[in-house]
Order: sequence, then structure tokens, then C-alpha cells
Amino acid sequence: MLLASLLLLTARGRVAAQQAATDLLAQGMRAYQSLDYDQAAAAERLQALTYLGASELFRDRRDAALAAFRQIAVTDPRYRPSEIIFPPQVTGVFGEVRQQTKTVFLQVPPETEFRAKTEHFTAKLVASSPHDIAVTITTTDGKPVRRLYDGSIGDSLAVTWDGLTEEGNPVQGGRYVLRVAPRAASAGQLVRQLSLEILRARPDTQPWPAGTSLRPHSSSGPAVRSLAGGLAAAVAVVVLPSIVSHDAAGFKGRFPVAAAIGGAGIVSFFAQRSAPAVDAIAGANTVAREAARRRLEQVQRQNAQSVADVRLIVRAGPATLIELGGGP
Repeated sequence: MLLASLLLLTARGRVAAQQAATDLLAQGMRAYQSLDYDQAAAAERLQALTYLGASELFRDRRDAALAAFRQIAVTDPRYRPSEIIFPPQVTGVFGEVRQQTKTVFLQVPPETEFRAKTEHFTAKLVASSPHDIAVTITTTDGKPVRRLYDGSIGDSLAVTWDGLTEEGNPVQGGRYVLRVAPRAASAGQLVRQLSLEILRARPDTQPWPAGTSLRPHSSSGPAVRSLAGGLAAAVAVVVLPSIVSHDAAGFKGRFPVAAAIGGAGIVSFFAQRSAPAVDAIAGANTVAREAARRRLEQVQRQNAQSVADVRLIVRAGPATLIELGGGP
């Protein structure tokens, strides 16, 4: 009687465990079938596909299970099913499918700004399994712009681009494609593409510095000498002839001449007083002009460097997957 009771309890436990596993798989299948793929999170999609693959595997529908697991590897090569939730026969088959599926997952920032030639745009590649790849920047119609990498990839790889074409020139603004393809392309293999929008940033130039030229001023020495010379000549016209001759009429006629000579001296005095005084601050002007020239040359060099240094803005768009010999 005791033995029969133990056997009955053991049988009930096995049935309960099988029922729990069946309910878990059924729940996963219902979740997968009712998923809204446009709104559901990626983790939920992958988990639902894992449950679906496991359920198909336990129902001896291996092809359907392999298709579900392949979809996981294509969607996100980093994903691994939980070894706590799923038994080894599920995780083992999943690992085989992942090794057979040769694809790469791309990770890039939404926007990157960098200086062409001296700085870089970086893309991180995560592989589902080791294989040989070719990474290329192309135009939207497939014309190669720059080959970035040609070799093998293990778990992951960082690929950089300096913004130059194969000819060594900064790329023009426009729409391009980052393409990751198997190096030995054949039907059924997968190509990952990421759309890129590239803009050229405007050069950050500086305005020229304001002029600092000073208006020179001349000394008053020449003006004083002109005034003194004019007055002396006027006095000479009036005084010297009176010493030689005492003619009164001639003496009176000399005053207009003296006035004219004296007036010319006065005019020359004021004209030279208003002329630039170069000698007084010629040294200060030279220093100021030299400083202004150096500032201008510095700004010109900086502006020339800014124009020569092309800054690129790369905006990453959605990624697509293309199967060679088939459609996307």
C-alpha cells in the first residue's frame, strides 16, 4: 500500500512537471503569435522566437525550430537563450544554428561629427560566428567609395573611417551606405547595410581684427622755422633799404612787400603745424602696425586651417538585411 502511494505521488510529480513545461511553451507560442512587431521590444521578440523554436523542437518539427533560431541569429547575434530556462537540447541546437548563420550586427552612434583625415567615424561589428567579411562605404547605387576592412571577424570588431575616399579626398555631402558582406559572396549569404547621411559642417572662421593704424603727426620745428624765416625776410625788406637810402616814397612802398612776405611765412607756419608729425611717434606707430600685422596673419592662418580641415557630420539611419540571390 505504501509503495503504491509513493508510485502514485511520483507519477503525479512527473505529470505536473511536464504540464508546467507544456504550459510555458504554450505561453511563449501565444506571445509570439500575438506580438505586434512594430511596437514590441526586441528582447520580447527574441524571447518569443526562442520559445517558439523550443516548442517546435519538442514537437519533432526540427526545420521550423531551425528557422526560428536562425531568425534570432540574424536579428541579434549577441543573443543567447537562458541555460536556466531552456534545456541543453534547446541551447545546443541554437548554438549550432548560430555557428552556421554568418551575419554581422552593426552598432554606430546616431550622429557623429569628426574632422576628416585626422579623426574617425567608428562602427562596432558583432558577428554571429567567425567568418570573413568586407566592409565598404558605397553610394546608394552601389558604387564603392572606400574599402574599410577586408578580413576575418571573430566575436566583434571595431572599424574606423577617416572620411576620405579612395582618392584621398574628403567625401562630399550626400547619402551613402555602410555595407558589410561576406568576402566570398554566394547565394543565400547575408549582407548587412546601414544608411548614412553625410553633411559637411561650415568652416569655423574668425573675422579679421579691426585696423589699429595711427594717424602720424609731425613735429612743430619746420613750422616755426618757416614763420621765423618769413618774418625775418619781411623785416629785411623794410629795414635794410632804409639804412642805405632815405627815400620816403620808396620806404612806404616796401611795406606791402614786407606784409606779403610775412603773410607767406605765417601761412607756411600753420600749414606745417597741421601736417602729420611722423617723427614724434614714428616708433609707436611702427610697434602698433607690427602688432596689428601679426594679429591679422594669425587670423588668416587659422581661417585657412579651418577651411582646409573639413568637418563631417554622419547621421546613421536604419539597417537592412539582404540575402544574396534573394530579396531583403
